[in-house]
Amino acid sequence: MTRDIILGDELPDWVGAKEFYQKYDPKEVIGRGVSSVVRRCVHKHTGQEFAVKIIEITAEKMTEQQLEEVKSSTLKEIHVLNVVKGHPSIITLIDSYESTTFIFLVFDLMRRGELFDYLTEKVTLSEKETRSIMRALLEAVQYLHSLNIVHRDLKPENVLLDDQGHIKLSDFGFSVQLGPDEKLRELCGTPGYLAPEILKCSMDETHEGYGKEVDLWACGVIMFTLLAGSPPFWHRKQLLMLRLIMEGRYQFSSPEWDDRSDTVKDLISRLLVLEPTLRLTAEQALAHPFFRQYLKEEVRLFSPRKTFKALILTVLACIRMQCRYYRARPLTKELLARDPYSIRGVRKLIDGCAFRIYGHWVKKGEQQNRAALFQNTSKIILMGLEELEN
Repeated sequence: MTRDIILGDELPDWVGAKEFYQKYDPKEVIGRGVSSVVRRCVHKHTGQEFAVKIIEITAEKMTEQQLEEVKSSTLKEIHVLNVVKGHPSIITLIDSYESTTFIFLVFDLMRRGELFDYLTEKVTLSEKETRSIMRALLEAVQYLHSLNIVHRDLKPENVLLDDQGHIKLSDFGFSVQLGPDEKLRELCGTPGYLAPEILKCSMDETHEGYGKEVDLWACGVIMFTLLAGSPPFWHRKQLLMLRLIMEGRYQFSSPEWDDRSDTVKDLISRLLVLEPTLRLTAEQALAHPFFRQYLKEEVRLFSPRKTFKALILTVLACIRMQCRYYRARPLTKELLARDPYSIRGVRKLIDGCAFRIYGHWVKKGEQQNRAALFQNTSKIILMGLEELEN
C-alpha cells in the first residue's frame, strides 16, 4: 500500500465543501500527512475547537489507482473510527463530510500534538511517564483487538497528546477488521516499526500471513524508543535495518539503559519476540509486573495520623543532621598540623587573615589554590607575581 500524494495548503473551494463550511470555520494548518492536511477548525455555533483532516480525492493530482486507494483507505478509516468511537484512548471522529472532490474528517483537537514531537523535545522519558503512556496505548490496542481490528501503523507520530498529557491513538488509514481466522499479507506500515512476520510474508509466498500480533511488536518498539530516545532497530541503510528486524537483533546498551529497571527490560523483551505466538498479547502485557505494581486501586488512602508521624520523623531527622553538621570535631595538634583548612573555625580565620594580607593577589572566583597560602613562599616571589599580574 502506498500513500505518496502530497496535498497543498490551499483551502477547498466553498462550492466543493459547502456542508463543511456551513458548520465549521477552518483555521491554520497544524499537521500534514502524505495524502492529507490537518487544520484547526472552530464550530460556528458553539465556538468549540476541533481538528479537521482534509483529504483530496480528485483525478487531477493522482492516477486512477491512487484515487481508488485513497478513497478505499479513507472509507475503511471512517468505518473503523465509528466502530471504536467512545474509547478514552482512541481519537473520536466527530463529523465526516464527503463531496466529489474532498473528504472532511472532524476530530478532537489534541493541542500538544504528536508523541513523537514531545519525545524529540524531552529526548527520553522516565519509567513513570512511559508507564502511563504505554498503559493507555495498550488498553487502546486491547480494545481494538477485542473487536478483531488491527491498527498496523502504531508509532509515536500516530499517538496524540491533549492538554493534560493523556494520549489518544489516531490515524487508522491502515487498520482493518479481520474476519474469523483471517490472516493478512499486505506490506504496509512504517519500516522501523514493522514486525518481522510482515517482512517475511512479503518475501515468501508460502507464508501463512500475519495477524493482530504485529501491533504488540510495534508497542515494544515504541516503549524501547520512549526510554532510550532511539529505536531498537536502526541503520542508515534501510535493507540492513530490515535485516536487524527479521533477526530480532537489538540490545539494551549503555549508558541509556544503565539506570532502567530489569522489569521494564523484561516487558520489552517479551514484546519483541520473533515468534508471533510467543509474543505477549495486550492483555498479558497489561498484567506484567511493570504495570501491576502501580495500579491506582492499590494506592493507599490518605491517613492524617500516618502523615503527621512521617512529618515528625522527617523534622527529627533534619535536626539530627544539622547537629552533626555543626558539631565541632575534637581539635588536636595532629589534626591542626595535618589539615588546618578542614576545620571550619580555623578556615574562616585563615581566609580572613589571608585576604587582608594578600588581598591584592588572592581573588575570589578565579579558582585560586588556597593550599598555596600555607607554602613557605618568600615575599619577594609574591611581589614578583603581583608585578606579572599588573
